[in-house]
Amino acid sequence: MNGRYHNLLNVIQMGKNGDLDLKITDFYNGMVMITEQQSNPEKGYLLESEMTTTKFVKKIEMTYHKDGSFLSKIKDGLTPIYDNPYGRGERWTPTADIEDFQPIINICIRRMAIYNTSFAILPTLKSKEIAYVCENDDLFESTGSYNIIMYIRNKNIPISRYTTYQGYSDILSELNSQYDLCLLIQRHSYPPAEPYYCEAFKTMITPYLCNSYDFCNKETSKIEMHKKLDQNIFDRGFSNYLAQMSDGNIVNLSEDKLQLIDEVDIFYKGKEGRMQISKPTFIKLALRYLGDKLQDFNTLLSSEKQNVFQCWNNELEEDYSHHTKNKE
Repeated sequence: MNGRYHNLLNVIQMGKNGDLDLKITDFYNGMVMITEQQSNPEKGYLLESEMTTTKFVKKIEMTYHKDGSFLSKIKDGLTPIYDNPYGRGERWTPTADIEDFQPIINICIRRMAIYNTSFAILPTLKSKEIAYVCENDDLFESTGSYNIIMYIRNKNIPISRYTTYQGYSDILSELNSQYDLCLLIQRHSYPPAEPYYCEAFKTMITPYLCNSYDFCNKETSKIEMHKKLDQNIFDRGFSNYLAQMSDGNIVNLSEDKLQLIDEVDIFYKGKEGRMQISKPTFIKLALRYLGDKLQDFNTLLSSEKQNVFQCWNNELEEDYSHHTKNKE
């Protein structure tokens, strides 16, 4: 964004022999404020009365262990301080028992201006490190605010890998033969900070909005994700469609591409089951052929586009028939 990379977090797989045991670090810049559980998780600022119960720490990490325990670890002193966000001794899902997906961390980006460390050039990676870069200039902007979920998915369930001006969904990394680490980013509007009377300064002040990292709500997060994602991100038909369209890679569904897809939908309407070339394959080939001329192509009249599609399809079907005969 604006020629810079913004560091979201680092994830370390500590498990041995294929076991999952994750440590999350480097998700802050200089200092962390640890607050009591907010009654309103959308609220991203502290009042004067809340400062007395807030801890300020410099070194902290978050972990998800194979027995299902989630812990935060403060490392400021000689002896680390551990905290279980769900209560002492509480467990969620053991990592080997994740049947569909497991939410891990919820990140609220309310102000990019105070965001974590940014770089003009990606830092040199250490041995076995992998850098994943989320790229979409239509989505990421200096005034944007976002809600982010990092989760583990069992490979038995589909995932739609795509980005638009509204969101981003992809696989960050394979964790083992059964599980992937995934990321979901969505634009989100947070309530503005409300002015209040500050006793210390004897005047009205407006607090700064802060970004926040937290473990996901154990009672509601999976239910909410199912409701919002089962019809798109976790939909097998949509996932397969995108995979055919992009050879299994993440695809940026920009406005120009969506216009092309709408025209292809018109071309295929009423011809279902009679076309030798599948619709997503046709879209893939059209995008490949048009390249950087897509925007110019979109300026044509719809009738002109349909004529071009018909010519392309005739050529594709002829090549397909020729290839099939050669196989025989």
